[in-house]
Amino acid sequence: MSTSNKVVKMRRTLLGYLPLESPMHKFHPLIKTFFLLIVSAYPLLIDPPEWNLIGALVMIIIFVIASVPLRILKYYTAIMLNIFWIIFIAYTFFGGYMPGYHIITKIGPIIISWENIMIVFVIYLRMFFAILVIIFFLSVARERDVVVGVRALKLPYVIAYIVGLAFRSIGLSIIDFNTIREAEKARALDIKALPLAQKIKKFGMYIVPLVALALRRTDEVSNALESRGFKFTGLRGYKRTDYIVSKYKFQAKDYVAVTVMIGILALILYLKYFTPYMSLHNSILLKILSRFFGVKT
Repeated sequence: MSTSNKVVKMRRTLLGYLPLESPMHKFHPLIKTFFLLIVSAYPLLIDPPEWNLIGALVMIIIFVIASVPLRILKYYTAIMLNIFWIIFIAYTFFGGYMPGYHIITKIGPIIISWENIMIVFVIYLRMFFAILVIIFFLSVARERDVVVGVRALKLPYVIAYIVGLAFRSIGLSIIDFNTIREAEKARALDIKALPLAQKIKKFGMYIVPLVALALRRTDEVSNALESRGFKFTGLRGYKRTDYIVSKYKFQAKDYVAVTVMIGILALILYLKYFTPYMSLHNSILLKILSRFFGVKT
């Protein structure tokens, strides 16, 4: 009795691989660029942390709908925790004190106040939402999508080339990061068995080889461009045939997606500047946390 396993065809993206059956492949590449430009502005405009938390949960649902494997998020767990502790230490212990702050405790000359802890949750959940947006974009977009998106906006070819090359370097840096981790595994280093503090320390040590590899690759790309006679000067006003852009056409679902993203952005702007719903004083999560810390606001 034989069983047949279904082979899932994948397509390379900036951050990994995405199944061909993903609905994201059916959208125009410009929609992915709009997603990065518009949706990444949401957390910057939202102040109440529970709204950003809801936005992060919605992003996880979008991950599932787009067939992006959620296991990709576990690779960034240490980074997320590292960012949290940096923000927590910076604002809790070195955030300063002003008259009127609600003091929770004192550690020597350091005053820990509720206002500083509140800022930690506001900033971190804002960054958490924004990071998920960036990870999603890198998980569904290719270098071609970025270039097509920029050229579809009628931006100069120089800008399209630089943007495409920048995002290409991101993908190469991720490959370098995985290569370094595989080299560590080949030397019998088990990352999963290390304590959390050691994992965070290891991620910090990756910076040196990654920067060295990035500088070396930058030099190689520069030499390759020079050897082919490519120059950025003189390209201004130079018209090129956008063959790749001509292969993509806007469809009804693309207009719907843009309308929804812009509509949500307009709604956030309205709630922020014309209603009290986006005020920190009306934040339900902050009220719950203030009671947990025994602060009456």
